[in-house]
Amino acid sequence: MRHSYRCIQNISFSVFCRSHPDAIFMNPGPPALYQLNTDRKYIDGNQKKVRRWTYGRRDRNKQNKVILLVGETGAGKTTLINTMINYLLGVKFEDEEFYQITEEEDLEESLTQTSAITVYEVFVEENPTSLTIIDTPGYGNTEGYEKDREISEYLIRLFSDEDGIHYIDAVCFVMKATQNRISGKELYIFHSVLSLFGKDIENNIVFLFTHSDGRHPRDALSAIKKAQIPCRRDGKKQPVHFLFNNQQKEKRDNLSESVLNSAWEMGDESINAFLTLLEEKNRKSLQMTLDVLKERRRLETCVSNLKERIPEEELKTEELTGIQEAIKEQRDKIQKCENFQFTVRTSVKEKVPTDDEWWWSRNQTCCNVCEENCHKKCWEDPSSCEVMTKNHCTVCTGKCHYSEHVRENKKYVVKTKTITMTFHELKLEYERTGEKPKTSFDKKIYETISNEHERNMKESENNTEIEEKLISDLEKIANEKSKLLHEAYMTIIASLSEIALKADSAFTLQHLDFLIPRLKEEGKDEWMKNLEDLRKAGEEQKNKGALHHVTDFTGKKLNQFDNRVAGKKQ
Repeated sequence: MRHSYRCIQNISFSVFCRSHPDAIFMNPGPPALYQLNTDRKYIDGNQKKVRRWTYGRRDRNKQNKVILLVGETGAGKTTLINTMINYLLGVKFEDEEFYQITEEEDLEESLTQTSAITVYEVFVEENPTSLTIIDTPGYGNTEGYEKDREISEYLIRLFSDEDGIHYIDAVCFVMKATQNRISGKELYIFHSVLSLFGKDIENNIVFLFTHSDGRHPRDALSAIKKAQIPCRRDGKKQPVHFLFNNQQKEKRDNLSESVLNSAWEMGDESINAFLTLLEEKNRKSLQMTLDVLKERRRLETCVSNLKERIPEEELKTEELTGIQEAIKEQRDKIQKCENFQFTVRTSVKEKVPTDDEWWWSRNQTCCNVCEENCHKKCWEDPSSCEVMTKNHCTVCTGKCHYSEHVRENKKYVVKTKTITMTFHELKLEYERTGEKPKTSFDKKIYETISNEHERNMKESENNTEIEEKLISDLEKIANEKSKLLHEAYMTIIASLSEIALKADSAFTLQHLDFLIPRLKEEGKDEWMKNLEDLRKAGEEQKNKGALHHVTDFTGKKLNQFDNRVAGKKQ
């Protein structure tokens, strides 16, 4: 029924195409080449990285199928897209016409191609089915891993934007039918894409083989099975696949017409079978895929923030060490100042025996508090001494009570002593009593030492404040590192392992070489073991090629980072 519809459709459509107002004549051929006029706009606004090219006007009453095409640069995606468009337009081989919606192939697949994602929408009034094709730029080209990361970000925008794509009918890996092995670059591409989707998408993954001669692609299928790529499988457990020749717009002559006609028919049959497959109720919402993309972006952010924190921590630690050394040096200087010794001449009072010739004149009344001689040659008891008035002495400085006095044959005399005092002792004495006439020392040296001591004390106080702040900053960084490590670990183990189609993809494994040593530093042995087990599983043969390709870039970056950190520690 489908075939008869296409025949009826094509009989009238060949005339319609040659005079179609929405196509620009490009080349006489044969086949004549036309460029479809499309309404072009950018889903992401001024950033112009997610674009939509629409041909025709959508009829909401007709079913629209959404497919995502992914392949290595040079796999033949451009011709494949245009082949599908010609099928929808109803173009037959004998019409000697070929329509393209893409830019020129040599421009799209050049090494300088843009990294924008293009959504092609094709709405043909005469066809009950419309098609939306999401074309990703070639993964794994010379622009490198950073560009591939950008593609993932653009897909997040496409899947999350209100005007974007919210469901998908098929994820199509485009590869050459002639391949007998999956290269490291292609395996990297497959991992890059698989890592973006949720577990619910596996039954929607199919293969589109280009440059096929029509024979069963035994070697290519064997390579897919060996690489253990998750995909939809047929009743014989073979990966579901479709064959294309990619010669639809090759210039025709009498010698090649039969071969090119066969190639065209093979493409039509494959597209018909492919669209029939899409009629199954196997459409998937992209919500889980969007969740996976967000979790991967979260992981990237955690690792990026961790890499920023580590050199910051190293610099703070280095600064703290310098401050602590300065504090120690200042404390040594302070101690040196405080231990500086002064020779101090001081006058003291001592009691000595009276040396009067006559015994009756030897007794004196003295004040023990004021250390003063109050009454020489005193015959009376202190309470009755004539210098006492109302029980208090009228002579001593303190006018002390008579009970503080004693009458004996001793008297107070002033003597001068030379003693050694440290700056600290002298300073305390100085501050306690103030400078007294009885004390004599080198004031100039004292002022010099005092100024130096005060300066070192202030510097020490300032540095101590800095030290406290640095310690606080380091504690904060350590806490942030712990939180980021926990978040990264939980993103891998709890989130991606639950929802991602491929939690141990190369995009995840590349971060483990960085995270595992940091978990060891934190003493998270169980977490470290879990990630090591994940890495071990991922480093099996099926992943080695992808890992080798991605680590060509990330390994150099990680080594540069580790060497930089190690250099700062030395």
